[in-house]
Amino acid sequence: MTYNTYSQQQLQLKSIARLKQIYSEIACTVEVSDKRCKDSWISAIAEYQASKIQKLTLAAPDEQAAAQTELDSYITAQAQAIAPEPLTIVEISFDHHEYYADDKLVASITYDDNL
Repeated sequence: MTYNTYSQQQLQLKSIARLKQIYSEIACTVEVSDKRCKDSWISAIAEYQASKIQKLTLAAPDEQAAAQTELDSYITAQAQAIAPEPLTIVEISFDHHEYYADDKLVASITYDDNL
């Protein structure tokens, strides 16, 4: 089951009653030191969320690294099949690169951050 992840700033805007409700909804197990203090509820929720996120991110890099290695190998194999000579990469700017094979432009890559 998935839950919203709340930032420290978002939690600051909530009432103690809403913080208690969030605490229950996410099945938080971190002990609240002072149940009358808003900051105690916020700390408990934030600590619990951080522990859950950390567990998920520890597993992901191995799978991601394997997938990235596989993709890199595939791209290298395709590049060798198409252009066996080495490619020259020219960085026009941070988000614009051009790839040349024997002084001929074979690819122009521009990153668009308007997602």
